Amino acid sequence: MEYEEIITALEEISDKHIAEAEKPPKKKAKTFLKIAVAAVLVIAIGVTALSAPARIRADVIAEASESRAMEWPDPQTYKDHDVWRTDVDQWNAEREARGEITAQALSGLSAFFKEGNGHFLQTEKNENKLWSPVNAYIGLAMTTELTDGETKQQVLDLLGVENTEELRKQVSAVWESAYRGDSNEVCVLANSLWLENSLQYNQEATDALGYHYYASVYQGDLGSTKINKDIAAWINNNTGNFLEDSTKGIALSPETVMAIYSTLYFQAKWSDEFSESKNTEDVFHAPEGDTRAVYMNKKLEQMDYYWGETFSAVNLWLKNGSSMWFILPDEGKTVNDVLSDETYMEMVLSNQWGDSKYMKVNLSVPKFDVASTTDLSEGLKDMGVTDVFTEGAADFSELTADYPIYLTGANQSVRVQIDEEGVKAAVYFEMKGAGSAAPPEEIIDFVLDRPFLFVIEKENVPLFAGCVNSPEK
Repeated sequence: MEYEEIITALEEISDKHIAEAEKPPKKKAKTFLKIAVAAVLVIAIGVTALSAPARIRADVIAEASESRAMEWPDPQTYKDHDVWRTDVDQWNAEREARGEITAQALSGLSAFFKEGNGHFLQTEKNENKLWSPVNAYIGLAMTTELTDGETKQQVLDLLGVENTEELRKQVSAVWESAYRGDSNEVCVLANSLWLENSLQYNQEATDALGYHYYASVYQGDLGSTKINKDIAAWINNNTGNFLEDSTKGIALSPETVMAIYSTLYFQAKWSDEFSESKNTEDVFHAPEGDTRAVYMNKKLEQMDYYWGETFSAVNLWLKNGSSMWFILPDEGKTVNDVLSDETYMEMVLSNQWGDSKYMKVNLSVPKFDVASTTDLSEGLKDMGVTDVFTEGAADFSELTADYPIYLTGANQSVRVQIDEEGVKAAVYFEMKGAGSAAPPEEIIDFVLDRPFLFVIEKENVPLFAGCVNSPEK
């Protein structure tokens, strides 16, 4: 999709939410050098335009492949109906094949999502916790093109694939399935790799990132003011400036020889928007004491109501098939209890869930704007990815033989905001370097007035997950 087409699609959504000395060159000693790897994922609603194209001053050594998915054959552009029919058949066959590969990818991604939720959303400090499974998945997958041996194998095992070829196909299928831009939804993904000037790199590895991961590869003086600004501009350009407050702080250390950034920009409205005139203000029972919240309400709304041993849930649809799950622990249960149980994951990731009923629901959802920053590295180590973070064990020989590189961290900063029209969210991933029985009534009150979980998903691909202990934090 061309940049102008993305702008047009964004402008059709809404404009309601718009209110909103370079260092001298350095020389790097050929001792061990740490790397900074980062990924960014953004979901945003109601932004009217992406940023102007970024002016990147770093050298481009590999260009990102454009989307290779066949566009829907518009019958108005055809003079011959038979030709159109043939192209439609081809489009359907391509879509079906991509769907099969995406389903295979979701098998590994789902396991990663389940395990990651337990590591990254559990909290004893009553704070809001959020993370992005698909962004971490793409960022980690990119490292397999740069590593070898046990370092690569640990990542492949975590993502549930046999080899690099299989992972390439799956990441590409997920990328193409998510990529979209029209009046109902915009979902634009971008990836990049940044290398230090002095690094002698393997061109085959960078070309593989360009083609299979749609990544641009740049080379420059990492750690300099100029490149820090280039990276910030690249992120801002691909995320509609939604992460501008975070990107102002980008400052790679002088020891950085490599950095990966991955972005996903998503926007969609609720299929059935909330009416601001029906909003109410009431109490939210936060762990640290009651607070006030503005609730968006729907009275006697016909919808599917779900329940499990420790929770109840509803799923609100966004246009073009995305949705947002709201999962409320039962009275006397906590979000940690639900996370430990894990049955809620079967509900979110499956197309069928036995314990559900189509009924009238009095729904109250708090408007919230929550954020958290989490270091994923310890959780990833617990999940088996250890070598990539270990000096002397990390093997980045597929990228370079110059330096013994290893990752120094994996930080993910996430912000999620919802209002009457839809969802706005962003994540910055930095790797340096309702009960146990059916509801007895035909009408149920589903009021999110105490800590709850949410999941934002697109065709079963988990984009965001979070624990909201307070809608005001």
